[in-house]
Amino acid sequence: MKKTVLLFCFLIVLFTGCKAYKEPIRISINGWPPCELWYIAQEQGYFEDIPVEIIRFSTWSDSIASLYAGKTDLTHSTYLNTMRNHNKGENGKIILTTSRIDGADGLVVKNYINDLKELKGKEIAVEVATDEHFLLYKALEKIGISDKDVKIISTTSEKAMKLFVAGEVDACFTYDPFMNQAAKNGNGRVAITTEDIDGYNDAIIAKTKTLEKRPEDYKVLINAWYKAQEYVINNPDEAYKLMASKENMSVKEFQAFYNSFYFFTPNENKTMFSAGVLKTHINELNEFLLKNNLLQDPVNAIDIYSEEIINNITD
Repeated sequence: MKKTVLLFCFLIVLFTGCKAYKEPIRISINGWPPCELWYIAQEQGYFEDIPVEIIRFSTWSDSIASLYAGKTDLTHSTYLNTMRNHNKGENGKIILTTSRIDGADGLVVKNYINDLKELKGKEIAVEVATDEHFLLYKALEKIGISDKDVKIISTTSEKAMKLFVAGEVDACFTYDPFMNQAAKNGNGRVAITTEDIDGYNDAIIAKTKTLEKRPEDYKVLINAWYKAQEYVINNPDEAYKLMASKENMSVKEFQAFYNSFYFFTPNENKTMFSAGVLKTHINELNEFLLKNNLLQDPVNAIDIYSEEIINNITD
């Protein structure tokens, strides 16, 4: 009898051990079309047997901060934010460049500025230490002047628009809808947008500790994210309805918003990672961040991205 009980216990341990419980991978998101694809993946069962918890935040900054605070395992961010948060709490690695919106961020100038070089000595409102700040740096470089040639007014992106409309600054760098509102209501024009300057892409960041322990699970998640895009193409009515409901938008409004994004394919990602494109962006950001005292030391590219996941994903 004793031997039977022991054998029974052994079999329970053997079979339950094969299906050991996994902690859920916690995905932090906010109101942003690439984030809403996770709901499609969840509803369609694309996560397979990977337990996933989607945690929604009201702001992008809070969503990003949750990963570095150790509360989530995957988030949507940008190259710049990944670099600024490096070695501040938990570390994260870029595992996918997801998307961009060409023309959605830009420099708005007053109509009395005929030649953009006339911005020398003028006041430009921008949210300092953000991607908009870096894009302004790139825009001024394109114009042929330095950020040291202008007076930067530090404010939020929305307030930058309001200062421009009120006539308190000569220019502002912000994103839509504030960009076009500034031009329309502030006697100005959009002079340069992200269609004219490169370097602003959204990315998926994995918590380094979880990535090292569960690379296979992250492969399933990234595959699921791409499968969700295919679902949107093949089932637009159902997909847009679900995603629009998460952002309290009409289906028509959300569909237009979603379609303004360009989504990078797995092969495009592989090129970015292997051909040094990502390293070039990181080096450029290092220069900007160090110059503006937003980093104490340069970030080593190898510390903030991993090719492991994308190299196992196919188009």
